[in-house]
Amino acid sequence: MENISPQSLANAPAFAPLVPTCAAHGISRTVAFELAASGKLDTFLIGKRRYVYIESLRTLPERLKAEGGAE
Repeated sequence: MENISPQSLANAPAFAPLVPTCAAHGISRTVAFELAASGKLDTFLIGKRRYVYIESLRTLPERLKAEGGAE
């Protein structure tokens, strides 16, 4: 298992573009926007581009499991 130092956490981005980030996690564009629209992913806009908070994406499986759904 990889050791995570406080310095690496400080350098990690807090957010990233929605579609490519979700695609890297195996989530399609359509499902990514559905999750954002339903409030299951925390997102925001800069101009016309939608970004996702990395922590929201990281905790998504646990939150979906807790509410009894699987997407």
